[in-house]
Amino acid sequence: MLKITLLANIFNVMKQPDKKNQYTKWAGFLLMLTVGFGGWQVGSPKLARFFNNRGVESYKVNKLADSKQAYELALLINPKSQPAIYNLGWLCEEVQDLECARGKYLQAARLGMPSAYSNLARLYIVDKKNYAAAVHLLLQGLKLAKDDDQPKYSLLKNLGWARLKQGRYSEGLQHLDAAIKLDSEAPATYCLKAQVLEGMKKTKEALPQWKSCLKYADSQDFDEDIWIGIARQRLKEEKTNK
Repeated sequence: MLKITLLANIFNVMKQPDKKNQYTKWAGFLLMLTVGFGGWQVGSPKLARFFNNRGVESYKVNKLADSKQAYELALLINPKSQPAIYNLGWLCEEVQDLECARGKYLQAARLGMPSAYSNLARLYIVDKKNYAAAVHLLLQGLKLAKDDDQPKYSLLKNLGWARLKQGRYSEGLQHLDAAIKLDSEAPATYCLKAQVLEGMKKTKEALPQWKSCLKYADSQDFDEDIWIGIARQRLKEEKTNK
């Protein structure tokens, strides 16, 4: 029954004019899946990845409803698809449905996804103000992250952020410097490092970090937009005091 309902949903998507060509190549594959459970077991992960990728492409062109539908189809096919669960959490966060985002990130984290630990911890920092819980999640995520992996940068950056909020500046600085070594052009680490240095009463040392923050930060990012405002204010004050 589940397979029949699922196939009906997928074919409804396929019939939409603007998507027909994208999905036609999967028609034969979908028919193969109806042959038996064995075929379903083999083919479902590939099909789930396909719909997850379609969701990503729809998100890039701001078609959020299409993106959501694609992720949900991916999860109907493979309920343990880490990327689809994570991306659906990201989509929930984009529309400020934080309860939904937390639930999806937690689900993906339980499946062993380091990025999900990082994003869930970030929500504990910005929304719940529960820095101890954030640190716990980030340390768990670091156990899973590979040395040169993008998730490791995010985990270290957020760990530095959590330590900043706890007033544990030396530890925060250590984690942020480690994150910068992994990605020297990511703005968040500079914005956070500037705040750590100010917390350590090293105002002059913070100024170059604020400049880098302003250079790389993107106002479309919720957190970075706040830091852009702080960076401009700090640099304005520095110029006025000269």
